[in-house]
Amino acid sequence: MNYMELDELKNIWKEEDKNLDSKIKLNENLLIKMNMENTTGEFKKLLSQSLLGRNLALVYCFISIVMAILMIEEIAYSIPAILGGLAMLWSFISHLSIEKPNHKVSIVQLQKTICNFRVHMAANAKYDMAIVALWLLTLAPICLKYVYNISLYSDLKALSIFCLISVVVLTLIIAFSRKTYKEYDQKLKNAAANLSELIEFEKN
Repeated sequence: MNYMELDELKNIWKEEDKNLDSKIKLNENLLIKMNMENTTGEFKKLLSQSLLGRNLALVYCFISIVMAILMIEEIAYSIPAILGGLAMLWSFISHLSIEKPNHKVSIVQLQKTICNFRVHMAANAKYDMAIVALWLLTLAPICLKYVYNISLYSDLKALSIFCLISVVVLTLIIAFSRKTYKEYDQKLKNAAANLSELIEFEKN
């Protein structure tokens, strides 16, 4: 084998090595893009559910205020309904900081957004459950009074049944809410961890 053939072989090897590096780089970029899309998709799903819950709080507030106006003369029913509505309004306002992230943000910024959202959810979880419980307890009596003319506060039997049902329903709601918030927290934790891996991968 002469020198010319050796040079040709070297050039072929170099070209092949260059092509291989390009393919590896392309695969790495595709992997980063796929992981980024999966993480972003999961986060947006959780975010959309939270935004829906926030907006529904305003609807629930409106329902309570309307019922209170309809029964304004029945202070024992209307005042608690107003308080329940105001609690829902407070919940709506407290979640106004939740916003959909920009599609073009960096991985680092997205990670910060997810971490901030996780902290926000953890800080408000107990308040959200308490507000839902308060809203149900203040809305149910006024609805029963308005629709079925059942006066809970003057009917001991009806009040006892209502209290029993309320304990069961609220227990189920709290258990379900805790489970849901725990799942949310784990998903957000996993999303942040995935982004950390991508950041380290890009550095290397």
